[in-house]
Amino acid sequence: MIKINIDNKNIGVEKGRILLDVLKENEFMIPTLCYHKNLSLYGSCRLCTVEIIKEGRSSFVTSCNYPIKGEMVVKTNSNEVIKIRKMLIELMLARCPNVKYIKELAKKMGVEKTRFPLQHENCLLCGLCVRVCDEIVGAHAINFSDRGLDKKVTTLFNMETDLCINCNECVKVCPTGEVEFLVKKYSKTPDRIASGHRLCAGCAESIIIRQVLHATNNPVIISNATGCTEVATTIYPYTSWKIPWIHSAFENAASTISGVEACYRVLKRTGRIKDDEIKFLAFGGDGGTYDIGLQALSGAVERGHDFLYICFNNEAYMNTGIQRSSATSKGASTTTSPAGIVIPGKKEFPKDLTEIMVAHRIPYVAQTSPGLYNDLIAKVGKAFNIKGPKFINVISPCPRGWRFDPEKTIELSKLAVKTCFWPTYEVKNNKYRITGLSKLIADGKQEKIQIEEYLKMQGRFKHLFSEKFKSIILEIQERIDLQWNQLKAKCGY
Repeated sequence: MIKINIDNKNIGVEKGRILLDVLKENEFMIPTLCYHKNLSLYGSCRLCTVEIIKEGRSSFVTSCNYPIKGEMVVKTNSNEVIKIRKMLIELMLARCPNVKYIKELAKKMGVEKTRFPLQHENCLLCGLCVRVCDEIVGAHAINFSDRGLDKKVTTLFNMETDLCINCNECVKVCPTGEVEFLVKKYSKTPDRIASGHRLCAGCAESIIIRQVLHATNNPVIISNATGCTEVATTIYPYTSWKIPWIHSAFENAASTISGVEACYRVLKRTGRIKDDEIKFLAFGGDGGTYDIGLQALSGAVERGHDFLYICFNNEAYMNTGIQRSSATSKGASTTTSPAGIVIPGKKEFPKDLTEIMVAHRIPYVAQTSPGLYNDLIAKVGKAFNIKGPKFINVISPCPRGWRFDPEKTIELSKLAVKTCFWPTYEVKNNKYRITGLSKLIADGKQEKIQIEEYLKMQGRFKHLFSEKFKSIILEIQERIDLQWNQLKAKCGY
């Protein structure tokens, strides 16, 4: 044990312990900002500065990253220490004059104003968000960029990133609220679909639409297959759409948008249209994509039209009465595959449409979830910037058909990924890459949850927990494990 003297109080400590931890344990009030007990030592804010005297020599150190190596005297509130802390607070107040946390800290330390020029920033560059993302979450989604006065926290190349898993750990540790502002930035941008549509409470489709349209600032033209979104957003004579939108039939959304794109190319070539930044987008449910619209989709991508097709996969024909589709999960009870004493719901495993589209050798194919909006928006943004046909399959929980509380939509969307039932990945130019939360699971940084947790949240699967049909849960788990291992192998794991 090493004996140290802190403000005239003798304390015995083990060699190598961090000074700030000892100070806190002994109830010395030390201001901190960049310190977190579960994160690496940083010392950027320097508010925890104390004076130490060793062998008659005085020096000032940041206590949060100072290991105790020998006997010394520590002064936590000497005149010199107070002067240093007030100077630091002045600098913070100059950088972030409108941040509540900093103003309260300044008031506690008796700093009423700053003598330095105001910068009106909201981020103190404490690094808590970066460290929690790296060290606890393991996502590495954000980091510092630039230097000096231009230094800031951002994503790689300041672009939308699919590395973020929307865990909000960065928001929890941010002392100024700047990270929360960045997380909520999409709530501040105009929507291109109006509220007041007739989609059910908790429907994932409107959530997905908003996320998709946040991925670009360019003009967008949409073709929409028959389905819940088409019916609920365009009840005559009203429309929820603030951009050009077309509905023709159930099976031909891809054909319709490919015709629009072909017309656009002709108009541009003949000089009758100047805008070369229009994006072409098709929406379809699983019935209009996996089943009745598959031929049109296959033909449109084979012809090489420059458009993005997004499938709302809610695993049934929800608009017409919850009939099973080829996307419906095995064991799910629907109106055309009802669970009873004879059959356990749908008897077949769902079609893997994402891999069918990969087989078309188009430039970009991806799978994502609205519960991980950064992953979804990043993939859509990437797709919009790629020439040629693109396809993104999005799981779309339906409270009515899946039988869960509407408030659980996002939770269920995330759980689909956490169980690897719906892994998030992309295939760009035939190269596979696992993304976001699924990558953390593949890397062993997040736990893979068993499928039972996902199934028991949904009334359509409740019969599977009976003695008669419980073996089907094991079959589903085995299928998930097999496909997950196959996907990891394709991605180089």
